[in-house]
Amino acid sequence: MKSNGTRQIVAGSLALATAIFVLPTPLFQVATGSADAGVTGLFVLGLALLAAGLGLLGFGLHRRSRDLKTARTYANREPSSLDEDRPVNPYAVPKSYGAVPPLS
Repeated sequence: MKSNGTRQIVAGSLALATAIFVLPTPLFQVATGSADAGVTGLFVLGLALLAAGLGLLGFGLHRRSRDLKTARTYANREPSSLDEDRPVNPYAVPKSYGAVPPLS
């Protein structure tokens, strides 16, 4: 199974989760004007994480949705299991192998 966009989605989600923890306090201190150099650095780091997370999440979702735009055929399908491992059709008429005469 291909992983188109999965890594970007995971990395973007992690960056957004980190930005949620890093950004609120420096944002408040920068907005009120009581920020020193360290808090300003954390604010810039939080903004960078937010931008990177949104970018990676958007790019990953774009890559994942690309496969949905193409029609699925037998030539380009990815089977969920091997054809030999597929279960027998439970609704098919059972084969009697001569033990019971045919119905017609």
